[in-house]
Amino acid sequence: TVRPQRRHSLAAIERHQARMSPTSEEPGTTKSDLNFPDGASPAIVDVGFYIDRISEFSVRDVSWTVDFYIWFRWSGNAVRPGDDLRIVDGSIESMEKEDEYTSGDQHYERYRVVAKITKSFDVSQYPLDEHLLTINVENARYQRYQLLFSPDQSNTNVSSRVRVPAYEVAGSQLIEKPHSYKTTQGDPRLQPNSKATYSQARLGISLQRTGWGYFFKMLQSLYVAVMIALLAMFIKPTNVDPRFGLGIGGLFAAVANSYVTSSLIPDTGVMTLADSVNCLGVWMILLTVIQSTISLYLFEHKGAEMLSRRFDQVSFAVLSAGYVVLNVALPLAAS
Repeated sequence: TVRPQRRHSLAAIERHQARMSPTSEEPGTTKSDLNFPDGASPAIVDVGFYIDRISEFSVRDVSWTVDFYIWFRWSGNAVRPGDDLRIVDGSIESMEKEDEYTSGDQHYERYRVVAKITKSFDVSQYPLDEHLLTINVENARYQRYQLLFSPDQSNTNVSSRVRVPAYEVAGSQLIEKPHSYKTTQGDPRLQPNSKATYSQARLGISLQRTGWGYFFKMLQSLYVAVMIALLAMFIKPTNVDPRFGLGIGGLFAAVANSYVTSSLIPDTGVMTLADSVNCLGVWMILLTVIQSTISLYLFEHKGAEMLSRRFDQVSFAVLSAGYVVLNVALPLAAS
């Protein structure tokens, strides 16, 4: 139960590192050639971002909306980086040029952009999940050997006003990374099996949970249900209604809690941290019902009243301790 959560946590760290490394390959993406064709002399364009607002963020709807400024500085007249701008895995809802400046062959442009970006969130650690939001900007007109973005690290930032409910902004990073498309798009001028590679300016924003408060808030009803089921071991086994009724009632509460938590995330085949904790609670309640059945058998059919009592005491201690240990180990492994 614990090991898969730890594997998911380590895998998420590796994915984030690969995504924000200028040279590392990302699993599931087309391999890009970092070299330029012979004789190529791309125009160097400085690019920077300022994130003003994240207006929408929904793990359930696999999307988020961001309001940001983007600017370009370059020399010469060979390129126009603000034209044909595109957001990979997203769409530009509005784009307005706010300022431009030209001095000789030096150019500067600044735009305000609102973009809605699709992201398949990794929910394996939910509700202690951490996410890397990326804004991937390319120019559709120029390939990488024609236009090469250069990150403006010193001026890129995230506004202190940016708020995402239940998360905190842990940091940001801007890189340039080649991005290839494994298609000629039907262009007869290109060789078969060739691929177009563009320079991509990628801004990554790290989101982290602010603590374990949301975790306990979501699962507190499950914990209460399990505690009530465990308390049944202090009831005489022959008092069948309360002895078994507590476990059955707790089981319905655990199932309801599982249904509620599942409705907050996308429908996937991933076993999330919340699913693991819910599953553990359901099985624990089932164990209490089985324990009560055995205790009743010892008490009524075998006449071993003292053994039944001792069995209740030992079972309560072992199941309670095991449940507490697992519920501490699971979130620690996922965080």
